[in-house]
Amino acid sequence: MKRFLLSVCMLMIPFWAMAQVTVTNDITTNTTWSAANEYLLDGLIFVDPGATLTIEPGTVIKAKQQSTITTGDGASALIVRRGAKINAQGTPDSPIIFTSELDQLNGNLSAIDRGLWGGVIILGAATTNQPTTENQIEGIPPSLDAKYGGTNDADDSGIFTFVSIRHGGFSISGVPGDEINGLTMGAVGSQTVIHHIEVFANLDDGYEWFGGTVNTKYLISAFCADDAFDYDQGFRGKHQFWFAVQAPDEAGRGGEHDGGDDDETGTPLAIPMISNVTYLGAGKNATPAGDGNDRAIYFRDNAGGKYYNSIFYDFTGNGITVEDLASGDDSRIRMENGELVLANNYWFEFGAGNDLNGMSTQDFVRDHLAANQNVVADPMLRGTDRNGGSNGLDPRPMLNSPVVGAAKLLDDGFFTETGFVGAFDPNQPLWSNNWTALDAYGHTGDISGGSRTVVDVSADITTNTTWTANNEYLMDGLIFVDPGAELIIQPGTIIKAKQQSSITTGDGASALIVRRGAKINARGTATSPIIFTSELDNLNGNLSAIDRGLWGGVIILGAATTNQPTTENQIEGIPPALDAKYGGTNDADNSGVFVYASIRHGGFSISGVPGDEINGLTMGAVGSETEIHHIEVFSNLDDGYEWFGGAVNTKYLVAAFCADDAFDYDQGFRGKHQFWFSIQAPDEAGRAGEHDGGDDDETGTPLAIPVISNATYIGSGSAATPAGDGNDRTIYFRDNAGGKYYSSIFYDFTGYGITVEDLASGDDSRVRLENGELVLSNNIWFGYGAGNTLTAIAPQDFVQTHLTANNNQVADPQFASISREATSSLNPRPAAAGPAGSGAVVPSDAFFTQVSYKGAFNPDPNVTLWIKGWTALDQDGVLGIEAWETKLPEVPNNFNLSQNYPNPFNPSTNIRFDLVKSTNVKLSVYNIRGQLVATLAEGFKPAGSYVITWNAVDLSSGVYFYRLEADGLVESRKMMLLK
Repeated sequence: MKRFLLSVCMLMIPFWAMAQVTVTNDITTNTTWSAANEYLLDGLIFVDPGATLTIEPGTVIKAKQQSTITTGDGASALIVRRGAKINAQGTPDSPIIFTSELDQLNGNLSAIDRGLWGGVIILGAATTNQPTTENQIEGIPPSLDAKYGGTNDADDSGIFTFVSIRHGGFSISGVPGDEINGLTMGAVGSQTVIHHIEVFANLDDGYEWFGGTVNTKYLISAFCADDAFDYDQGFRGKHQFWFAVQAPDEAGRGGEHDGGDDDETGTPLAIPMISNVTYLGAGKNATPAGDGNDRAIYFRDNAGGKYYNSIFYDFTGNGITVEDLASGDDSRIRMENGELVLANNYWFEFGAGNDLNGMSTQDFVRDHLAANQNVVADPMLRGTDRNGGSNGLDPRPMLNSPVVGAAKLLDDGFFTETGFVGAFDPNQPLWSNNWTALDAYGHTGDISGGSRTVVDVSADITTNTTWTANNEYLMDGLIFVDPGAELIIQPGTIIKAKQQSSITTGDGASALIVRRGAKINARGTATSPIIFTSELDNLNGNLSAIDRGLWGGVIILGAATTNQPTTENQIEGIPPALDAKYGGTNDADNSGVFVYASIRHGGFSISGVPGDEINGLTMGAVGSETEIHHIEVFSNLDDGYEWFGGAVNTKYLVAAFCADDAFDYDQGFRGKHQFWFSIQAPDEAGRAGEHDGGDDDETGTPLAIPVISNATYIGSGSAATPAGDGNDRTIYFRDNAGGKYYSSIFYDFTGYGITVEDLASGDDSRVRLENGELVLSNNIWFGYGAGNTLTAIAPQDFVQTHLTANNNQVADPQFASISREATSSLNPRPAAAGPAGSGAVVPSDAFFTQVSYKGAFNPDPNVTLWIKGWTALDQDGVLGIEAWETKLPEVPNNFNLSQNYPNPFNPSTNIRFDLVKSTNVKLSVYNIRGQLVATLAEGFKPAGSYVITWNAVDLSSGVYFYRLEADGLVESRKMMLLK
């Protein structure tokens, strides 16, 4: 038996059973709890210092109620002592569940069944602001060692992820207020990993922190009888994506936040930083028992804390109280000192009223809310019915909600940049799906992303205009944004373009052109990118990497300098009769913001002349105040990017499967650039870098000398024979071009590495190299059709000399996996122990991120690839399992079943499994009632990897399960068909 499938068990599909193991003794040595068993806690179970408790994904841990305990303890609970560790890594499809022995996991218990056992307690050695360094944790008798506190803020208590804690909160003492919280954290340190946790139906708080510095993401507190999130004793850390939903029968506050306990003035102060929460109260007309929903948040006892980009909704009383004592030195002082901040939040549906007076009875708090962009407005949540159903609890905002596109970026690497306020992305399924009791028991409703209205765009944009994520925009011809106008595009917006044959305006192509003096404000996010694509693209994989030239592209024009003889010129690809001028004298020109945008399947030529196609993203004289990063150009018929002069800086650019060059610059282009990635297709490709200095005037100034660090350029394959200019070389410097490449990787091209144009007349790129204006330093070259020697990579003697003198290497970067096919295994992460894993030299300029590795991607497998999630490379399945699958911890395993991709899907999806050894297999699909609907594979299979496509065109939308039987073991996963 391999692991237990929670979802199938809940549906009472009897695929297999498990043995129950009663736990009565403390854990004193390293111990593993297997998903093959169900564990029953008989009393207080401690994990002792020096021991690690490992809990496999899918494990169910139940706890005896007080009346059945045999050990004499007053409750059942799991306590991880200081110096011990827990390694509980569930997964979205195999969460770890802590619950009562009365819970049959089939819905026999409900949200009002609370206090049936204790809870989970994790204790660490970080600092608190208590007068004494160590203290006994709340809820555990003093005679038992449950001490927390110390001096190590980086203390590590282990890993606790994808865990659901249900029906706890029993009080050992029987004294009200002394119940055990769902998850208690005493002085837990910052090296502890905690995310994707649910506390469901607890009699006390959902979570309580006593000091400590742990960081968290994706926490749920559902239907707890007291506060959802409670902190005190100097709690700090960074936190994002918290969700609280409270029940009408009994509830506390969304946040009860205390600074100190025995010493309110002690340090460190309690100043956690919290972003993107959604707190739903018991209902503004509810009358819950307990402290109730008299306010959403209460700051007291000298507490600080900072809430950003959050939603507070449907409470019986006020929004917030900040304790204000005549003696001073309380939370009001923290607010006045900037240590208590509430900024860019939305408040609505309060029993005290939907205005600032309803939010707070205190003048100074109302002044603070008004000054910090707090908004009293309906966030337009899709469903707040706590009883569930198809229109039940869906805390995502509607696509046309005012919170969509309203988030403010926090300048801290911990926080995920979002385009929305609150805990849930309006364009994505709920992150609470699959692994929570909220989902399993039907509280959450429809998980679809919402429908979009198609809006035809045929007229130029002459005034400030917003394109919203609830619509899909269809460009009918050339759409210009005129000087003085700003086009705002919300995160998650889809813009499609008519192909030439269906345009009604008479234009020769569809494209978006931002004229000089106009601005674009397109700020997508990693979870809600902005997509530009063809009208033929169903965004379900129906188009592939060879579908190019179906529309034009995006063109941004500015007033920075070029080295052309004339100050302004007409941009390439647009007829001269239409104003598409670029150029000027202002290198700090600002054309707006363009981030997290994917531009797909473009490159059509209006004139029909080869070489006159529109690039994926064209930038004409764009200035340095323009913000451009996280852009993908996918499957373009011309270049991925082309710059005509200008001084814009960029980061995180992708050019994938373009038929011509990936990165092309000329006319005096400059700027600073980092983390560029290109990969080219075997069928048609140009060079990764085509770099020209001038055009009509090669000797003009300013010279083209951009500075580029940490690029990864992957060609068509050393043995490929692509059409077009091909991969005859990686980079070509010509026409007096300079440019500087540092700490980059060039790999898998058909020809050689580099040519620097060298004319007898001089004054060309060789002169730029000899003058130090063309530099290639500390780069790696490998995988060339011409050979993996310096002579083969650089046929010119003077270039060989330069590469040698500047620490270039001919060495294998040891990428994890290189493939160019859909549903394949592209993972362009170099090996940490290889030549690219260290030794980088990055320019010492504040623009550049200082990293130790070469190339565009961090070799650490625990760091997510920055191309994951928002790119067509990922969404079309080119990125491999290493890049997009949530990995299971290492367990004895003769096969691996991956999450299907895409998911949700319509109508087909791909299911991958890997066999370590040859064996008989059976891959089956079941519906939600446990009925077999398809057998996808059956019989003997050799060791290897298999990808099977399942087409569900004849089936209705809903939840399905796929199940792999191999080598006497079984593994299952859940998937969603959405039509």
